Amino acid sequence: MPQTQSMLSADMTAPPDATQVLILDDERFDRHRLARLCSSLEFSCEITNAVTLREFAAALERKHFELILVDYRLPDGTGLDALDMVRLSPRNNNAATIMITGQGQDSVAQSALASGCRDYLSKDDLSAPAFHRAVTNALQKADLSIQVERETFARAEVEAVLVHFASKCAQDIKPMVSRMMRQIRDLRAGEACGTIPATARFDGIEDSCITLWEFLVELERYQGAGMIPAPAADHVTPAPDTLPKRAVRKPPSPFARLRN
Repeated sequence: MPQTQSMLSADMTAPPDATQVLILDDERFDRHRLARLCSSLEFSCEITNAVTLREFAAALERKHFELILVDYRLPDGTGLDALDMVRLSPRNNNAATIMITGQGQDSVAQSALASGCRDYLSKDDLSAPAFHRAVTNALQKADLSIQVERETFARAEVEAVLVHFASKCAQDIKPMVSRMMRQIRDLRAGEACGTIPATARFDGIEDSCITLWEFLVELERYQGAGMIPAPAADHVTPAPDTLPKRAVRKPPSPFARLRN
């Protein structure tokens, strides 16, 4: 399907890294005026023109734009309709948008800002300095919006990971603590009845503590930290030949499921 001349008429001499600019205006004179102002910016621009909202929607679907200039009065709608299209465009919802209004349309400008427009200009005051200021302001706001969106997304990912790990850790630690509490109750009951040998009273609890400690060390190693201090010895350790010989069982890694 051949394209009309008013649609997607880009500057073929623009460098590959040129800023992509979309101009929506049904007046040929105003389109050329805005294109000339873009050529006076400190960076290169590649211009794409659209006359109607239909052409504008096709351009948004086809290409990514950094800067979008929108006239308010259009043959098939208004500039506010165009802003809605930008907001719903997956490729261009973070583009720097500027509304071009006529004289005495302050309420339109306010509505445009409320709809996500970065800045606005009046056609009667469309000078090069005013245009440069508006473009700089709009691009800075768009960049800030992108950064905030990325940081928000990254924060949400981190929070999701923390929730996942907290749930998994709780599932593994709770049985260990429950076993230790049960062993303490058994120890008290056995001590009262005199049925537990003195040398074996604390073996079960010590095993559970070692298991829990190794779990925490494994968790620390997985996160790449070095914050868990070694347990301090608060008593004199007997000579090795006086200690009972017990094999210390290393618990399975709590992250084995995640690595598979």
